[in-house]
Amino acid sequence: MRRIMPVTIVAALCLMAGAADALAQTYYLGVRGGYNYSHESQVQAGGASGLPATFDPAGAAAVAFGFEWTDGWRFEGEVSWRRGAFDSIGALPANNGDAEIYATLVNVYYGLRKDAIVNPYLGGGVGVARLSVADLAVGAATVDDFGVGMAWQGIVGVDFTLSQSWVLSLDYRYFAVEETKLADSLNQQFKIDYQGSTAMLGLRVGF
Repeated sequence: MRRIMPVTIVAALCLMAGAADALAQTYYLGVRGGYNYSHESQVQAGGASGLPATFDPAGAAAVAFGFEWTDGWRFEGEVSWRRGAFDSIGALPANNGDAEIYATLVNVYYGLRKDAIVNPYLGGGVGVARLSVADLAVGAATVDDFGVGMAWQGIVGVDFTLSQSWVLSLDYRYFAVEETKLADSLNQQFKIDYQGSTAMLGLRVGF
């Protein structure tokens, strides 16, 4: 399922982009910040696989540059950051380890009420992520490494038009990174996937 979802989103992005007007109406810059809840992940550590990893909630932030078309479609490039502090791996506490995810994504949105002051929207994105784990003790080893994996997200939210140029947004993002390979201090493989639910408050300015 995790392999099928990114392919499905890529196909949807192509269809969305093809349906949009060829000419962009507005360029925009956006900033976002919010609350990130990391879901339980599956890790391989110390030769054991399928270990559940849990995290404490943390923060998230993003910047974006994009285009808004005349018919409600938006297309953007986004650079985002998320953090999760490990709480446990398997039955063992893991209070000292952190996971940080830096992702570069291409997002497409569709506004359901174009030109309305309150405009609900749907969206999705695909890209790549750098997932790093720092200061995580796993048995006799420590994980302090990073890897790169495919990332994707599904988005639902609402825009609030403040003026002709300024828009406030509030959305929910389900974000995921495919299984990423790292190594611990004993040179054993450490594998981890990642899924998170992120609530984002954003502000963008058109020009």
